[in-house]
Amino acid sequence: MLRPFGRNSLRRLAALFAAVTAFVVLLPAGFAMDKPDLSKFPERNVILAAGDAPTVSLNGLEKNADEKAYPASITKVLTALVALEQGNMNDLVTISAHAVKLSSANAKIGVKEGEVYRLLDLMYGMLLPSGCDAARAVAEQVGGSEEGFAALMNDKAQALGMANSHFTNASGLHDDDMYTTARDLAILAAAAAENSALCEILTTKTYTIREQTKDRVIKVRNIDRLVNEPNPGDYKKVSALYEWCIGGKTGSTLAAGRTYMAMARKDGVTLVCVLLGDKAPTSGTNGTKYDKIIANRFVEAKSLFEYGYSYLFPLVNVRTLKAEGLPVTFSAQVMKGDELRTVPAVVQDLEGVVTMYLPARLALKDRGRVRAEATLREASVPIEAGDPAGEVSYYYGERLLFTLPLVYEYGLAPDPTPTPAPVLQTEKRPQPTAGVTVAPVQQIVSEPDTESEAPADHSILYVLLPSAVLAAGFAAVMIVRRKRRPKRR
Repeated sequence: MLRPFGRNSLRRLAALFAAVTAFVVLLPAGFAMDKPDLSKFPERNVILAAGDAPTVSLNGLEKNADEKAYPASITKVLTALVALEQGNMNDLVTISAHAVKLSSANAKIGVKEGEVYRLLDLMYGMLLPSGCDAARAVAEQVGGSEEGFAALMNDKAQALGMANSHFTNASGLHDDDMYTTARDLAILAAAAAENSALCEILTTKTYTIREQTKDRVIKVRNIDRLVNEPNPGDYKKVSALYEWCIGGKTGSTLAAGRTYMAMARKDGVTLVCVLLGDKAPTSGTNGTKYDKIIANRFVEAKSLFEYGYSYLFPLVNVRTLKAEGLPVTFSAQVMKGDELRTVPAVVQDLEGVVTMYLPARLALKDRGRVRAEATLREASVPIEAGDPAGEVSYYYGERLLFTLPLVYEYGLAPDPTPTPAPVLQTEKRPQPTAGVTVAPVQQIVSEPDTESEAPADHSILYVLLPSAVLAAGFAAVMIVRRKRRPKRR
């Protein structure tokens, strides 16, 4: 049974309302998640940046971003970019002895010397499970040799602006002379994010590779946990799926530690993050404890992306945006008779909260690239204040920011219909004889009296009625005075 509100309940509701009101008042300053504390990240080199400015960390989120580091298998993203630009994905590739000459510790998909595969299939084998044998086969097909392909990789890196990087192989196997920085890899990630073919491969969960002469198949799966769930096992593994991820690449060597590079795209904005040098020990751990350590980079990347988008797309009060220059009044055309009238159409809810792209908000103050496109409905009188008038969409360049409804600021009514004038009739008279002029007589036509054709004479009432009223009033006064007079004894 529901109990009625008491004073304490009302006080609690009032407090809740005050708290909500305070939140809304503070909201125009924007709302974002807490900024990640990179000092607590086990990686030595970290950066989060926007895809269109990968060398500039987002809100200062970087740590040792220019320090020399080893990329490990993130290298395969550069290998893929070069291969997509200079290779034919339908070429048939014969696996060489060099391609399969790897230690048991190296990641590989299990191709065999002399087998034949499509170059595209080897790309999937290189990127999804990080097969080093596939990477070597790709490099030899496109560059003639792995050394020749490394030269192409360095040319591409320099063209992208990766000034502090040098590559000696296609797979990312450790070499003291192969190095990079987190900032340089952010540049690489931004370039990868713009290559749709590469992103399609990187976001594929599973793929079947088919040998072309013996019809042998190799099934591979994506080990990027922002894209795919971990391979089921006999213990619980960490899930870090992120719906906006458009690709990523893991890496791991003793010298490099655990590495990860990823790209995301949400609301038309690309973010990239790089995490290098996680050397947290795994010895003595197994099962879920071990999995948490090796999966930490995925969880951190997801948290960086979530923070980045909450920072770039804060919740903002529309009234605040109006004060910063957002136009909220537009001219609507309303038909009144045969004439078009202009009536202001205004944003319906200035207190409403919207998601605003931060660079667009900054551009408002500088009369930047924010523009408004109002779509107004066709209307004619009558209209009232608050009636729907259409909607307005705000854009930053070609990016749609948000859309708001418009209403008429005031009403508009049709002109009043004029009262018809009395109808005048001309009495018909016999036609005069020649030489005699008869003046027409005008008379006002009215409803005839139902009892008599002759009007009654009421003039006597105008004399008698006031007199009767005065007499009655005088009598009432005298009666009251007599009742109040004291009785004689």
